[in-house]
Amino acid sequence: MKIILERNLDFRQFQNLIILTFITGMIFLGMINSVSFKSYYIIETILFLLCLIFILILCTKKGFSVENQRLYKVIFLFGLTLRKNFIETSNFQQFFIIKGKLSTNYSYSNDIKELHKWEPDLNYSENCFTIFITDESNANKKRILILTKPEKLKLTIDFIVKNTHITLY
Repeated sequence: MKIILERNLDFRQFQNLIILTFITGMIFLGMINSVSFKSYYIIETILFLLCLIFILILCTKKGFSVENQRLYKVIFLFGLTLRKNFIETSNFQQFFIIKGKLSTNYSYSNDIKELHKWEPDLNYSENCFTIFITDESNANKKRILILTKPEKLKLTIDFIVKNTHITLY
C-alpha cells in the first residue's frame, strides 16, 4: 500500500528551481540556435541533462508506503519509488499532529541597520502540519513528515491508522 501526498519541495525551493530551470533552458536553447553543435556539444549536453534533472526534481512528491506492517517515508516520481526511508515504529504506539507555520525569510541585511529599512519583506509563510510519532509515556518522539494541505493530512491519518499499529493521540 502506498499514498502519494504532495510535492517534495516547499514553496521557495519550488520557486527557485523553476527560475533555475528556466534560465538553464534559455541558455541551452540560445546555444543550440546560435553556435554549431559540434563546437560546444559537451556544454550543450550538460545543459540539457541539467534541465531534465531540474524538471524531474520539480515533479517529485512525498508520501508513505507500508510493506509487511513496516512504515516507509517515500519520495515518488510519477508514482515510482525513488527513495524509501524506513520509519522505526516498534517503540512507538501513537502519533500526533502539531499545526504551525512553515516560513522562509530572505532578509540579508539584518546586521546593517541602514539597509534593513529599505529592504523589502520577502517572507513567505504557510500553514503546516507536522506529524510526530511517540510512545505511551510521551518521553520519546520523532518527526516523520511535514504537510501543508489539510486534505492530505486527513488522508495521511486514515492511511497510518488503517495500515499500521499506531493510533492517533
